[in-house]
Amino acid sequence: MNRLINVIGIDVLHALVWSLVHSIWQAGLVAGFVALIANAASVQDANWRGRWYGFGMVACLVLSVLTFFHYFRHGPLRLSLGSGDSVKLSMYIPISNEANWLAQLSSYINHHLLQIIVIWSFGLFIALLFHMWGWRCNHVLKKVHIEALPEPWRRTFSELAVKLGIHHSIQFCITHKVAVPCVIGYFKPMLLLPASLLLGMSPQQIEVIVLHELAHIRRHDVLIANVQNLIKVFYFFNPFVFWISARLDQERENACDDIAVSACSNRILYAKTLQHFAEMHAHFSTKIAMTGGKNMLKHRIQRLFITKKNSADSVKKSISAMLLMSLMMTTAAYAWINTTSNNQISLQAKNLPLKQVLQQAEIACPGSTSKIKLRQADVMVNVNFSNINCADVPGLFIDMQERFGMRFTDVKFHAALDIIKQQCPTIFRDIRLKNPNALYSVNMQDVSCVEILNAVAEFDAQAK
Repeated sequence: MNRLINVIGIDVLHALVWSLVHSIWQAGLVAGFVALIANAASVQDANWRGRWYGFGMVACLVLSVLTFFHYFRHGPLRLSLGSGDSVKLSMYIPISNEANWLAQLSSYINHHLLQIIVIWSFGLFIALLFHMWGWRCNHVLKKVHIEALPEPWRRTFSELAVKLGIHHSIQFCITHKVAVPCVIGYFKPMLLLPASLLLGMSPQQIEVIVLHELAHIRRHDVLIANVQNLIKVFYFFNPFVFWISARLDQERENACDDIAVSACSNRILYAKTLQHFAEMHAHFSTKIAMTGGKNMLKHRIQRLFITKKNSADSVKKSISAMLLMSLMMTTAAYAWINTTSNNQISLQAKNLPLKQVLQQAEIACPGSTSKIKLRQADVMVNVNFSNINCADVPGLFIDMQERFGMRFTDVKFHAALDIIKQQCPTIFRDIRLKNPNALYSVNMQDVSCVEILNAVAEFDAQAK
């Protein structure tokens, strides 16, 4: 595990995990925001609403990227405790003042960074595998099991494409492998029609169906849907991203309905055509098909005959629930001592008397604190270490009791640390700085080694 951490880098690992964790509440806020904006528009304005939901998908990804770089710049301070072959890599994360139950979650995440990444990577691989399998099925479908469309129909469909403003080449084919019309491919689009369609539908119904599929091509929906699916693969664990994606799918179909109805000028004919496809469904999830799910289809038919509707009320409850859930997702630090393997402990404390921390350390490492004499047993301490050897516990408690003042003005960071190490030999034994040559200026009076470590960690994260 430690070898893998060294390969990935603790900074990258820490930043990636917390960007994934924060993506849950961030996507919740984005979902609530875009839902409010989108539903403020008319129910007929599907194009406007779809753009906002598309913006929401991209916003979730952008927020995660920004969060990653924020945590990467303000990553944990790395230090080693021990000597010789017993040196163990540790990290120090400054304590923050938050509620306890949230702090427990934060502490748990900080101590299981690698496990979380392994689980996420496995889920990402499975989700990506399904996506690639769908792409492969579509690719095979374009190469086999298709027949050329009769020339009269091909000429009619080409005229419909020109009518919608599409001037590039489109393949029109018949297949027995799909139940509903669909579009496959972006750069060389192919419109596939079920063979049964030409026998079971009237020419007018076939034309409005093709108009809907051509609308997907005009709107570049195949490309957008593939980007959308890739974002869903990355956030396979995030229900808010899937909610935004489902709304985007619905508005995409609504927008194509609007284009098709505008071109054929017959809402009743179009609604009856949709109804005829009510029981049909697509076999391949990555293609753009006409009908969508049954619930979506019912909504689409009803929407064709709605003239005015204030749809904001219909999402108030769902938005409130999303906001409440997203506000609950935040992070903090906590006070606890946890025993790990190889006589190591995770020592964390927030606003606890030093004597209580000492008692818990004795439980975790029996006999390690028997010779420690506390000079300030009731002083409140805030610390957060991981992977500490029990042999280093006495030195840590000695350092925690030391209080002194220090003043540096434009001193090289590594030189200032050499001086600090003389007062806090255990805590500052071997610190790995990101910015050792940065100029360090500070004036602190009556501070402990832990408080200095907190200041050093913060400066090293922000220094350039």
